Amino acid sequence: MASRVFSLLVTSQCLGEGRDFCRSCDQCDKSGWIKKFAEGTKLIVTPSDKTFHSDNSPKPTIFLPSIAEINLHKAGTHLCLLEKFFPDVIKIYWKEKNRDTVLESQLGNTMKSHDTYMKFSWLTVTEKSMDKEHKCMVKHENNRGGVDQEILFPSIKKGSLRLQLASTSACYTYLLLLAKSAVYCAVATFCLLRRAAVCGTGKSS
Repeated sequence: MASRVFSLLVTSQCLGEGRDFCRSCDQCDKSGWIKKFAEGTKLIVTPSDKTFHSDNSPKPTIFLPSIAEINLHKAGTHLCLLEKFFPDVIKIYWKEKNRDTVLESQLGNTMKSHDTYMKFSWLTVTEKSMDKEHKCMVKHENNRGGVDQEILFPSIKKGSLRLQLASTSACYTYLLLLAKSAVYCAVATFCLLRRAAVCGTGKSS
């Protein structure tokens, strides 16, 4: 059976005192914007004096597994944080790149931040799948072009190699700066001692 999409158009509303038309606390959230009439039915009414950003699509930030986690657990965790989206209805799922199978993943709670929402999801990648790339798929009504976002995570093996190279490079850079500082300190100490000796000789003569 083909799925059908229904829309609800509200042209007017009768507001009582306090600008609230919910009959019970179970029908409204604290903001008074979201009205729940029955299971599966939710109406979001935004106040006329409330302004939103033009782009209310989810903004992703990705977090890759650490080298310590990979070495200790022989697995890695991809974490995808989605922020500043509205409304709060969102679907997040994970796939391998070039595969259609939806992978088992975890979801955090949807949290409100000012007038928008944030949510995170994570995928635990086992050792046998560390050489594969993964995608975090995000379905939201305000996605650009109306298509699902595909957030690509690199393979853990390639990512961990880059992290090791970056860590090694940072370590060598730190050691080089430390050596240069030691040389400058030795030169400055020598100059100060020499100046003190010259001044002492001048006073004695």
